[in-house]
Order: sequence, then C-alpha cells, then structure tokens
Amino acid sequence: MRSFTTNVLVLADDFTGANDAGVSLAEAGATVEVVFAAPDATDAQVLIVNSDSRALAPDEAARRITSLLHRVLNTFHADWNVKKIDSTLRGNIGAEIDAMMNAIGTSLAILTPAYPAAGRITRRGQCLVSGVPVAETEFATDPKTPVVTSDLTALVHLQSEITCTLLTASDLTDWLASHTVAAHSRHLLVVDAETDSDLDAIVRAVSGYRLRPLLIGSGGLCDALVRNLRTPVTGNLLAVVGSMSEIAQKQIARLADHPGMVRLVITPQDAIRGDIHDVARQAIAALQNNHHCIIQTSVDADSREYVGVLCADLNMTRAELGARICTFLGTLTREITQGQVPGGLYLSGGDVAIAVARAHGATGFRIQGRLAGCVPWGQFTGCDLPCRVMTKAGGFGDETTLLNILHFIEEKLSD
Repeated sequence: MRSFTTNVLVLADDFTGANDAGVSLAEAGATVEVVFAAPDATDAQVLIVNSDSRALAPDEAARRITSLLHRVLNTFHADWNVKKIDSTLRGNIGAEIDAMMNAIGTSLAILTPAYPAAGRITRRGQCLVSGVPVAETEFATDPKTPVVTSDLTALVHLQSEITCTLLTASDLTDWLASHTVAAHSRHLLVVDAETDSDLDAIVRAVSGYRLRPLLIGSGGLCDALVRNLRTPVTGNLLAVVGSMSEIAQKQIARLADHPGMVRLVITPQDAIRGDIHDVARQAIAALQNNHHCIIQTSVDADSREYVGVLCADLNMTRAELGARICTFLGTLTREITQGQVPGGLYLSGGDVAIAVARAHGATGFRIQGRLAGCVPWGQFTGCDLPCRVMTKAGGFGDETTLLNILHFIEEKLSD
C-alpha cells in the first residue's frame, strides 16, 4: 500500500478535466474535493477548483481565475500548485497560465501536457495525438475551442508574453540547477515528454528544486505526481489492544501461531514507569522487518492484583490509572507511526482508540467501510497519518475477527 500525504491545489478549466486530474490522487489515498466555487473551508488534501473557463474569452477567463484563486488561497495552503489543461490544448492556455502564476506569486512554471497513456505526447515542442500534430486532427475543428497550432510556445504566445524555453525531460534538472529566475520576471519551461518515465523525471527534478514552480499539464502529469509523491508504507498491521475483555484476548490468542507476528505486552507498571522509546523501537523494528506487531495490555492475574497496589502507591483511582495507561498507549502509537507507517492500524477498546486519535492530533474520523462484520475502518482527519485505521469495541466480534483483519491487510493493502 502507498498513501498520499501532500497538499495539492489544482485549477482545471472544466468539470470532467477536474475529475480526470483527481482520480489517481484519490486512488492513492488522498482526500480529493472538486469545487465549483471557492470554499469557506476544506479538510481535503487535494483541492481541485473548476473555473469552467475553457470556452470563455481570454480576458474573462483570466479574471475568473484571479477571483477564484484570491479566495481559495486564503483558506487552503498547497505544497504543490497544478494548472490542469486539456491534453489536446483546447482552452485559454496562455491567459490562464498568466493568471495562475500571478495569483500564486511564482515566477517559474513548467508546461508538459503529455498524456502518454492516452496517446498524447510532446516532441520538440509539438503536441502529437497518436503521432499526428494536434492541429491536424479533429481537435482543430472543435466547435467551441478549436486548436489553431500544435506548437506549444506559439500557442502560449497567442495570449501571453511570457518568456518560453524548450527543454527535454532529461535537460530539466541541469537547467534548474544553473538558472535563477528573477522574482520580477516570469519564465515558462516547455518540456517534452513521450513516456511516463519522462513525466516522472520532470516531477523528480521539480521535487529537488529550491523553489516550487507551477506545474501545467494534463491527467498524465497528475498521475506522475502520484507515482512520485505518495508515501510508502509497510503492508503490515500494527494492533493496539487495550481491552481486557475475554473475547479480545481470544482474538489475540488466535494469532499465536501466525508467522511473522511480534507481540509486545505492556504492564501497568510499564505504562507508569517504563521506557516508551524502547518499546517503540521494538515495534518499529518489527514493522521494518516485515512483521506484524500487536501491543496489548497485560491481563494476567498478577497484573490484575498489582493494579490495586499501584493505585495505592501512586495515590490514584483505578479510573485515573486506566487513563494513564491509555495516554501511554496513545503516545507510544504516535512514536511508532512516526518511525514507520504501518499498512493498517487496529485499535481495540474505545478509550485506547480515542487516546491514539488525540496523540496524533486527529480532529475526527472519516468512515470508509466495515470489516469482519463489526470493525469500522477509515482514516483520521485533521492529522497526517496516512494509513487505514480500524476501530473495534473491546467485546465485539468472535475469535477470528483480528485474524480476518490481518488477512485484509495482507491481501488488500500490501499491493
């Protein structure tokens, strides 16, 4: 499994293009929202703004984009800014590039409209559709937005005076390393791309550049962003079981013979006086070594008897001790996930689940489905933990519930 943790702002000029830009990002695990007007607030990781400006006059398109982005940028911070254009070059390419560059305050943009998977490439600055210059195809007679030239630089200069430089994907890194674009000037790099590997090279070159330019392209460029910016995670399960219920213990016991399982037991005294970093290191090592890891509270008779002694020693009630244990487990889980993101995080017991959520700074939970009949799964909102999270009340399920969750992780999230 791989997940996407970067904030991206995409400006598209029509609705279907907006959806094309967002689908691969959503499949990578990003929360994607397409809007038709500037939202007052959003918790999306990828915000796609449809300006619906493809068929407008150039000046009107620029004014609409300027107004939209002025409001969007007040509420959404983007790590990457993308201008989604049509892969056959329909629309107000030059005018909309100018408007978005001005709105986000960048002096450098990269134009690479290729979409190799759809048969659209750029070669020597020319846009080709199935090997034919786009201006010689049916798109030249589009009833609303006919394409008048296949030359990208010439097309941009129909509506913009921006300085353009033609490059290949392999030249881009060297150009970025050797040139400085003054803040008061604007520069557009028109970059050839004939394969997905070329688009990947463009994204990697931009990722290493000291300033983040505006990226301009089609769905192919958005796919390249996904391939290069999503965060790799393991395909293994991290289970944190704080429930002392009999069924929860049977669910753990059912995994005793499962290969590649590391089990860490937290006693009450561990939670009060133990070394959280040592336990975290053990769990991180287990995940990195391709093992599953279960962290559970001790439920043996000695530990139960010791609870009363520990409460008296610390002058706290059983409820207060329970809260301390949950806080320890929440903090421990956060330290583990910061060191190695698991394929899935399974939380058994309501007090433990909310403690883990709070430790990660989560503000909510977005439900995406249900597993094993009684286990809601989804993702925390308001924090950057990318993995799937599964929650279960301590007494729910049967002996096979945790085993079924493990199979889900192994079969569905490790691809």
